[in-house]
Amino acid sequence: MLCQNSGALDFGNPCVRTTWSTLLPAIFVFLLCTKALFPEITQKATKPLSESFPHFISLHEAEALNDGGEKSLTDEDVLPESRVEVENLVPLWRTILLSFIALLETLFWLGAACYTFIARSEDVWDGISSVLIALTWLYAVCRPIMRPTATPPYDLFVLYILHLTMGITHLGGVVYAKDVYDAPLPPTAVIVGQVLNIIAVLMLLGVVVSMPLGIRSNRVNKADIVSPKYLLVALNLVDI
Repeated sequence: MLCQNSGALDFGNPCVRTTWSTLLPAIFVFLLCTKALFPEITQKATKPLSESFPHFISLHEAEALNDGGEKSLTDEDVLPESRVEVENLVPLWRTILLSFIALLETLFWLGAACYTFIARSEDVWDGISSVLIALTWLYAVCRPIMRPTATPPYDLFVLYILHLTMGITHLGGVVYAKDVYDAPLPPTAVIVGQVLNIIAVLMLLGVVVSMPLGIRSNRVNKADIVSPKYLLVALNLVDI
């Protein structure tokens, strides 16, 4: 309906590429917001699916149960030296960087939407798609501020992957159409914007993948944590 005479997988059509790059992130963010606003309803809806997977406890929960076994202990029952304490410290620079880059992306797509509505008023879907993409980036702006985490935020990681995939698809489609069909290239500003968009998403992914997957508790001595480098030395794979 949106792209006349084109199939859903006809990525040679710019309209199809725009539709996929809009709907996938927008639907994902919509599901995340629905889960946050209506947790009980979504939990009931996904209960049949979640019951098919095994349930595990976290490492810190296992450490807390180590002393008490299966007995439920209160804070008064546990000795101070036996309590599990975890320092959940989130660096301020990480929160600022994630939100700032996402804010630039939001402003960029809003600007693209305004330009489309004014200069190319016949391309209504392109303008609407830019607004929807800007809304997905607005979620990425608020998420690190409202719910900062020391470990990787997997919802943002998936959102970045979607934007990166669609950004590469957009740029690759332009290059493919130029080489194969000798189609005219879009304005230079559009190509530069697509390249900067991919670079920004790569920077965000770099920040996320550099975050630790777990946080040690007070029961773990930092000196006892084996560095990957010394693990390779023990395996005689590298020299110090």
